[in-house]
Amino acid sequence: MILVDTCVIINYLRAPTPEIKKIFQKNEIAICGVVMAELLRGAVSEKQFNQLKSSLECFEYIPFQDTMIALLAMKAACPLWTTDRHFSILQSVLPELKLFTP
Repeated sequence: MILVDTCVIINYLRAPTPEIKKIFQKNEIAICGVVMAELLRGAVSEKQFNQLKSSLECFEYIPFQDTMIALLAMKAACPLWTTDRHFSILQSVLPELKLFTP
């Protein structure tokens, strides 16, 4: 899984190169709440907002709060005990995130 930033999504939506298309087609792509908010904030009309929101539904979504919790656990060098599947997705992007299993 690849967690992508706003600028990558914008480039993909505006003018996807064959290289970018290939990466998006061959990998599971994730976005987080910050990226979604940045993208939707840039919409200039309600129609564009709805089209963009619909386009983003094809990506795995990692909630912003989960990202912050994961980063805090990593910073404190603490394993994270959770039953939320988003953290295992985050762990595939952030292998230094340790999850506690009782």
